[in-house]
Amino acid sequence: MRIRHAATVVAALLLTACATGTMRPQPPTAAAVELVQTPFFAQADYQCGPAALATVLAASGVAVLPEDLVSQVYVPGRRGSFQAEMVAATRRYQRIPVPLPQTLEAVVEALHGGQPVLVFLNLGLRVLPVWHYAVVVGYDPATQSLALRSGRERRERMSLARFDAAWQRADRWAVTLTTATVIPPSATLENWIAASAPFESLGQWAIAESAYGAAAERWPQAALPQAALGNVRAAQRKWLSAVEAYTEALSRAGDAGVLNNRASVLMELGCQNQARADLDRAQALAPTAGIAASLARTRQQLDASSSDAAPRGCPHAVLEVLAQ
Repeated sequence: MRIRHAATVVAALLLTACATGTMRPQPPTAAAVELVQTPFFAQADYQCGPAALATVLAASGVAVLPEDLVSQVYVPGRRGSFQAEMVAATRRYQRIPVPLPQTLEAVVEALHGGQPVLVFLNLGLRVLPVWHYAVVVGYDPATQSLALRSGRERRERMSLARFDAAWQRADRWAVTLTTATVIPPSATLENWIAASAPFESLGQWAIAESAYGAAAERWPQAALPQAALGNVRAAQRKWLSAVEAYTEALSRAGDAGVLNNRASVLMELGCQNQARADLDRAQALAPTAGIAASLARTRQQLDASSSDAAPRGCPHAVLEVLAQ
């Protein structure tokens, strides 16, 4: 059976070393905020990555120290940390790394939501970069400045102008960490699903299912969360609940891929006639070449299953779901 999983996050493989020091941006129209309870870990030489990552993980409730992360994210020969490894490490601690929109407003909005922001800065020049990870914990509109856990400074004040320039030179990379049931205010449906999907490939089904369930509550009219729920439930062989989720998705939007996936599950349940109807309906939607190939494989499997054994008949509970 072929179930198409949601798209995974592709993290940039930018190697970073750490520091230890234009035009004025428009300040966000938001009240002052500072997350004073955010932990602080002073970095070791060139190891701002482990220190900053430990800060946001600890703020999210994970008991961790920078030294626990060094082997996971730090590359001694290059005196730095890859963003991809930083992101991957968060998932080992069952946290979802959610990329922020590339605006100061998004950073401040995250702070007002109680979430410190892990950022990547270039404190040097584009031609002579000084890469640095830090954690934004506060915003003061009166002084147009941010407060950061940075390097060996527990509370470094940085003007919006300096921060914005350094952030821009590092392509405005910023993430917040959260649990599967708490979606950040600035998250979009697409980036939440993409940030959650890697837990499927890691076999951490409960986290993925919780994240997709949270998305279904946050965006109740969207088909994507229900389709993702169908995928993760089918991967666990929760056939009936997978049919329920796919059916919910299809009630919001017709989609050839979702129909193919539901047909695969219906076939597992012995609902050959209903599976064939889904494949016919999907074919009528003029699917893309990739989906058309999946439909052909599913139909081939269905034909083989129909000829190999006597039909079992479709369970009544499934028929009730399909009738909704």
